[in-house]
Amino acid sequence: MTAFPAHIKEVMHLFEKGLKLKSPIILNKDNSELQDIVNISADAKRKQVLEQLKKTVVERIKTSY
Repeated sequence: MTAFPAHIKEVMHLFEKGLKLKSPIILNKDNSELQDIVNISADAKRKQVLEQLKKTVVERIKTSY
């Protein structure tokens, strides 16, 4: 995908516009109060662990030769 300068400018403009619309109360809120909670399935966790294991094994093989 190619990002043209016009697209980047448009995204930056929309981002800045969004920042101006946010309430000062929200911006001054303590970040420790805000939390993202993500739940992943057991199958997804297993896949994640396997991918990390693969990366580790490949890295070890690369560095040993």
